[in-house]
Amino acid sequence: MSIINAFKQFGNYSKKQPVKVAAQAAVVYTRVSSKEQADHNLSLDVQRKSIEESARKNNLGIIGYFGGTYESAKTDGRKEFNRMMDFIKTRKGKVSHILVYTLDRFSRTGGAAIKLAEELRENYGVTIFAVTQPTDTSNPSGVLHQNITFLFSQYDNQLRKQKAVAGMIEKFDKGIWVTKPPQGYDIVKINGQRKIVVNEVGKKIRKAFIWKAEGMKNEEIISRLKAMGVKMYKQQLTKIFKRPFYCGMINHGLLEGKIVEGDHEKMISPEIFLKVNNIHQGSGG
Repeated sequence: MSIINAFKQFGNYSKKQPVKVAAQAAVVYTRVSSKEQADHNLSLDVQRKSIEESARKNNLGIIGYFGGTYESAKTDGRKEFNRMMDFIKTRKGKVSHILVYTLDRFSRTGGAAIKLAEELRENYGVTIFAVTQPTDTSNPSGVLHQNITFLFSQYDNQLRKQKAVAGMIEKFDKGIWVTKPPQGYDIVKINGQRKIVVNEVGKKIRKAFIWKAEGMKNEEIISRLKAMGVKMYKQQLTKIFKRPFYCGMINHGLLEGKIVEGDHEKMISPEIFLKVNNIHQGSGG
């Protein structure tokens, strides 16, 4: 017996041992960014077929499918995504890979995605593998490459958001409402042009403004609207009365307090709106 062997009982080991995964077993996560893409299903089919082909080539058995619908990757609070995470955590040591088409399908949260990927590797023995961006994360350089891709996905998302916000501000400044209009309005096409017009419910809300301008109590207005088939809560009615959109004006957080005259159909006149809110024209509020 060598002297080294005699000292084996005193050897130290790493406190944190790597998770041993019993088999090469993968889960698949696919997603698109909008309902329209999900309805047409083309992108989802492409993602799934590419992933399944990669799994066959790499001898990975697929034991679960997740996603298959539209979910935003800007946060990790997604229904299908969370269902997948629960599946992995309750089967520790039985899942080796998460297969995605590209890393931005997994997440666009940048640093949060990096942290989650590290947690999956270290605590569950799970590797995130993008079939169109193959990276070996068993070594530091591979992890770095994946982390850079995660950060770039977040950067790309932020650029898109910046451009979208700039476009919205430009539209609002021109009096064009670009998001969903409030209750009482519909978006229609008239001679090929997008228009926001008062609908049947809006005609009844118009009466509510007139009644309020005449001094009627909110409770009575709500009762009358209910009799006309429009259910309204007191808080909801109060918000409607305070929204300049109904008299043809646009206010939005992106305008930073600025009020713009809109190109949508007025439900009531500015004079009635100001009277409802007990504001005298020219008083400044």
